[in-house]
Amino acid sequence: MGRSFIDRTDPTFDDLGRREVINVRCNCGREVQIAPYQLIGQHGIQKHTKVWSLRDRFRCTKCRRRPPADFWVAKWQD
Repeated sequence: MGRSFIDRTDPTFDDLGRREVINVRCNCGREVQIAPYQLIGQHGIQKHTKVWSLRDRFRCTKCRRRPPADFWVAKWQD
């Protein structure tokens, strides 16, 4: 009963599982997977930051377009 509820529709970085990553796909075709630990501590991003609040801050390194066409959280794909 003492378990806290995790809102999977708008998780924080702290809510993400060990192998969960942020996937970003641009209209130009570039697609990247970003592990949460790569972002925490940069540009004011902390463990309690909501993942979906960052969508508009991502910029494609290929075409410099913002925001990405697709943005989702999923398990790491090798």
